[in-house]
Amino acid sequence: EIETAVRLLRHHPSIALWCGNNECTWGFRDWWNPDKSQPLELGGQMLYNQLLPELCQRLDPRRPYWPSSPCGGSEPNSELEGDCHWWNPAFMNSEMDRRIHHEVYDECRARFASEYGAIGPCHLDSINEYLLPDERQPGTLAWQMHNNTFEKETVPAAIRYHYADPEGLSVPDYVCYGQMFQAIIHGGAMEALRFRKHDPADDCQGALIWSYSDCWGETGWSILDHYLRRKASYYWLRRACTPVKVIVRQREGRFVTRIVNDTLWPFNGVAEYGWWRLDGATCDTESAPVEVPANSMLEVAAVPVAPAGERDPHHWLYAAVLRGGDGIALDQSIWPLLPYRELALIPSEIKVSALEDGWLEISSSVFSHAVHIEDHGRALLSDNWFDLLPSVPKRVQVVGEGRAPAPADFAAVVGEPIE
Repeated sequence: EIETAVRLLRHHPSIALWCGNNECTWGFRDWWNPDKSQPLELGGQMLYNQLLPELCQRLDPRRPYWPSSPCGGSEPNSELEGDCHWWNPAFMNSEMDRRIHHEVYDECRARFASEYGAIGPCHLDSINEYLLPDERQPGTLAWQMHNNTFEKETVPAAIRYHYADPEGLSVPDYVCYGQMFQAIIHGGAMEALRFRKHDPADDCQGALIWSYSDCWGETGWSILDHYLRRKASYYWLRRACTPVKVIVRQREGRFVTRIVNDTLWPFNGVAEYGWWRLDGATCDTESAPVEVPANSMLEVAAVPVAPAGERDPHHWLYAAVLRGGDGIALDQSIWPLLPYRELALIPSEIKVSALEDGWLEISSSVFSHAVHIEDHGRALLSDNWFDLLPSVPKRVQVVGEGRAPAPADFAAVVGEPIE
């Protein structure tokens, strides 16, 4: 079996390394053999530490072999050595509060976070495919049967914190807010981990999410649902993985702005960072030219978090924008100081201008959250479910079939204020 698999896949360009198993070494140490009474051979050690590496070395000698994921330290899931599955401090934590905030991922110390994730609903069109009309409510038995066992009421709790009270929501609103929760976690977690690239005191060199796709229709881990429809988290994660990324994180009472360049070429541009009023009335920002060497990280600024009396968090947010040499915004990172439902968001007037080659320039005079077009999960545009800073245009390209969208086709997510 090993020989067949290695011969079949050894020339595939996506194979980075061979891994002996997933969580078996960790599980045998901490879950299935807690008193250490069973010999290690029963946990598959001969297979993972001898047979597999010998065959991989003979059949595919140029590709690395890793005996298990996670492993590498005195404890298999150590954050200090090897790779780490960062579940227990975050989404698998017993405290609900730690499951629904991306800021928790700033605590991660792993050099390579090789597994973590967040749960969110499928696209509404997909739900309509796998549930009958009278089953399409979160409280029905069929809905619960298509709810991942590790969800544990996390989605409604997250909806309540970030957007609205889940009781009485329409199914489209429940799905929208639930998807946005998953998007917030995936975007924020990846930014938190990439933020640490080449940090001399806290380096992180990689991250893998669980999971990309799904085996059936469910409220589950994937960013691409079983019917191949893109969730909102697909777009938030992809933006968080853009090769040249500006990232804002809050560290020790400061907003720290860094630029990560994962390409093999230097990047030259301009970073703008500071405070934006949500209503677009004013902003208080600074700009600086930046030169980021290939495969590196550059810290641009560290600005003290302003007290609420100076910057009312209901009306202000902190952000950074990365522009190319032509002044066009290439990327951004936004840090609201409150849940979205507590922000003083006002109705957006989305403006759309047609450019050449199917490109569109989309803008708003006010902060607009999760601006999207209903494409039924089939990617009409190159990007979707994005935030717009006041008067900072975003460019997207029409990649799907059909007419180019008009301003009226776009909507923003507002949420319901706390009464």
